Amino acid sequence: MRNHHFLIVCFPVHGHLNPSLELAHRLTDLGHYVTFATTVTGSHKITTVANNNKKKTTTLLSFTTLSDGSDEQRTPNKSTRNTTQFFDNLKLHGSRSLTNLFISNQQSHNPFTFVIYSLLFHWVADVATSFHIPSALLFVQPATLLVLYYYYFHGYGDTIPNKKLQGLPLLSTNDMPSFLFPSCPHACLLPLFKQQIEVLLDQKSQPKVVLVNTFDALESQALELAIDGLKILGIGPLIPNFVSFDGSNIYHDDCIEWLNSKPNSSVVYVSFGSICVLSNTQKDEILYALLESGFTFLWVMISGDQKEGKDECCDLLLQGQGKIVSWCRQIEVLKHPSLGCFMSHCGWNSTLESLSFGLPMVAFPQQVDQLTNAKLVEDVWKVGVRVKANLEGIIEKEEIRKCLELIMGRSRDDEQRREGIVENAKKWKNLASQAIGEGGTSSFNLKSFVANIDKISG
Repeated sequence: MRNHHFLIVCFPVHGHLNPSLELAHRLTDLGHYVTFATTVTGSHKITTVANNNKKKTTTLLSFTTLSDGSDEQRTPNKSTRNTTQFFDNLKLHGSRSLTNLFISNQQSHNPFTFVIYSLLFHWVADVATSFHIPSALLFVQPATLLVLYYYYFHGYGDTIPNKKLQGLPLLSTNDMPSFLFPSCPHACLLPLFKQQIEVLLDQKSQPKVVLVNTFDALESQALELAIDGLKILGIGPLIPNFVSFDGSNIYHDDCIEWLNSKPNSSVVYVSFGSICVLSNTQKDEILYALLESGFTFLWVMISGDQKEGKDECCDLLLQGQGKIVSWCRQIEVLKHPSLGCFMSHCGWNSTLESLSFGLPMVAFPQQVDQLTNAKLVEDVWKVGVRVKANLEGIIEKEEIRKCLELIMGRSRDDEQRREGIVENAKKWKNLASQAIGEGGTSSFNLKSFVANIDKISG
């Protein structure tokens, strides 16, 4: 098998950067060259991602940038650029940058042999095809969502809820991705997902392959479903240092030192990702639920949340019940034995990390794919419990406290359910580890995919 030169083109948010960079490292571990490309804005986040992934540097991996039309701005000006404008500019300027990259690379001694691109970058496949370079999508949501999108854009539409379809669990309206509903502020993403499905199914000159950050045992029905010849390969979990973790390589920052002082399984970890900003009302409900429950907690608040939330927590912080930070090394925190529960927005990276480290969850979904992920967490994998909102869409403190007490073992009425959740969490942890271990299904799938690239190219 020859050595390949992969170009990975990544959407500039942490939910895409983290698994894409881990895939880059796994490909270099197999002896292949990788060039990792994202926007200039995304490149500013690479340092943080790379610091989390402490794999030794390698000459096989290099980085480059693409333009999105706002290269001088680390954060796009939201007052002048709405989401639709952002994606239009990204496609226009990104396509030009990518074309120039291909042209310059053709003159090098090590030309690209395959392109891997992340979700929302469907136009990358078109540019690659124009240079006769095969490509594949890296899908950074669960395979279940890929199947759901396929059904949605192929005649089922609004009939998916409460209808049992092959490869999908029985979903209610509350389990559907939020952008499928016209009233959702993210509905502008719908055409992009439709175009992505169309691009995947329109690949005439090469096998239709999608790489998914999941593993066979976790989503066997979705992965095995034949969708118009589309081959779906689970190659995850794409989590840095997951296989080799033995408890001795935890980084000792301030959060870890604080966790070290807490008993095993006693801390509630709270994080809603790097994008979602909670309303003041919702933050208050969470805070009061934590205070009244008496559980020790570590809460990661992004900077937009902290300004209003931190002052009223000062007395609490002094008492030592809680610690509020703007950032932490989430993977290192999830490994820590003091954690007993993860209250999460159910972004796919966080969900998969929680599964991989055997941590039960309180599912607190907010938007996009998180609602479907929460359904899987509670009813399919049975590793957590999902909060329920009131008529105004707010999750009240009593509901949050009830869910926390169930997962943390303080609810006698649901003791049997909690025991089942804890056992399931252990089961999925072991299966995740096996999947990417030597001879595991995900390891095999990735190696098989690379070995077959020459057939794709031919």
